[in-house]
Amino acid sequence: MSKQGVGIVIGRAVVDKKYREVLKKRPHAAFEGYELTNEERQALAAMDTGALDKLADSLDKRLQSWYVAWALHP
Repeated sequence: MSKQGVGIVIGRAVVDKKYREVLKKRPHAAFEGYELTNEERQALAAMDTGALDKLADSLDKRLQSWYVAWALHP
């Protein structure tokens, strides 16, 4: 189940700018409520958040909407 948590955290960070800021500044707070192993938490905390910003800027709005719908109703 934790692999799904990783995907949700990354996807949410791409489509939700406020969440992305929390992930940058307080990553462990961003992980609350997600089923993640310690290794996954460490890897996510070490992500290049600048790359997430670039991906977010380039992502088509329709894909962002699709992700939000998927994340809310997996």
